[in-house]
Amino acid sequence: MPYTGPEPARRPLSSDDITDGIVSTADLADSAVTTAKITNNAVTAAKVSADVAQLGKNLLINGSCSVAQRGSVSGIGGSQTYTACDRFKLFFGTGGEQGRVTTTQDTDVPSGGGFSSSLKIDCTTAESAVASGELFALSQDIEAQNIQHLLYGNAAAKTLALSFWFKSPKSGTHCVALRQPDGSRSYVREFTVASADTWEKHTVTFAGDASGTINNDTGSGLSVVWPLVAGSDFQVTADQWAAGSDYATSNQQNLLDNTANNIYITGVQLEVGSVVTDFEDEDISITQFKCDRYYQRYDFPTSNKHIGLGWCNAVRESKWIKWLRAPMRPDNNKIISVSAVGHFSHYDWDGSTGGIGLNDTVAIQDQHAQQVTVLFRHSGGGSYTVGEGMEQRTTTNNAWMAFEDEL
Repeated sequence: MPYTGPEPARRPLSSDDITDGIVSTADLADSAVTTAKITNNAVTAAKVSADVAQLGKNLLINGSCSVAQRGSVSGIGGSQTYTACDRFKLFFGTGGEQGRVTTTQDTDVPSGGGFSSSLKIDCTTAESAVASGELFALSQDIEAQNIQHLLYGNAAAKTLALSFWFKSPKSGTHCVALRQPDGSRSYVREFTVASADTWEKHTVTFAGDASGTINNDTGSGLSVVWPLVAGSDFQVTADQWAAGSDYATSNQQNLLDNTANNIYITGVQLEVGSVVTDFEDEDISITQFKCDRYYQRYDFPTSNKHIGLGWCNAVRESKWIKWLRAPMRPDNNKIISVSAVGHFSHYDWDGSTGGIGLNDTVAIQDQHAQQVTVLFRHSGGGSYTVGEGMEQRTTTNNAWMAFEDEL
């Protein structure tokens, strides 16, 4: 029998009236969903496919440990030292630490993670007893001007999500921290290693700091810190911002108490938001360019290789301008290091004196963001004519020269 009553009231159809799964993408006309129809904040990082590249989300550099310009670095302990993998450093407390380590770029990586390299920290001298002022920590600094969008010191300060693959010699509680050098504030989180000597992925979040300070400059604005050893002077309650330079809780273990201990890390990512997303893979040339802002090494595989042209500055000195392959920090604090002073020589263009090997100094005399003036000096022996043209060369195979301006 047909319905003969009053016409039902009409109202717009809402999402509550539609059963889940009824409407599929095939039911939507082309261009039916437009940008204007998507509410603000409806599309979040968690809803973006892992197949869609999100460039620049990782606030850290070389999280895949793919760039390792320094090579193996041994005997680390007691004073701040950068590791084999660029941008990662080890730093210490009062200097009484007994432990010593060697760092290398290693091929031990998580299975199926898409990584080819990790940073290995090999304990070579054990830290048998941890005094209150002793600290042995791995960290990476982030340049302050690159993270102004975090809005620290503002009520809208942003949450950060940290993810990393870690292989520890011990199971149980470990710590990781954020530190603000400008405001001298720290935030410690604990994470649990289920199985020793096993690759595990760990994730933590850090609340934004409405009372924090990140200066808009070329110094360090934030540090991510993994304590390997932490005395009580560096321990604090977890899960809150607090004044001071603290990196662990009282639950932190001594990861350097045995020379059999090896620690590995890779796949390190720090991103804005409370959701951890897939690791940002980037072209190796981009990672290298980012690392070069802080450290650049030039390798010369053969002897008698021409490396520069310059002029005679004094009778036993030559200067030459080295153009850098990428701009470095413009703070005039660059440091030069070489394989050995004696691995280099200088020659006069007219050949009246010839080549003389260096036995005195290689130094920076003037510097800019993308060029430095390098001084070569020898003592004793022949002399040159001030103002004449000079050439700089290597005297051995596998010589190298590096420029550093780390945070």
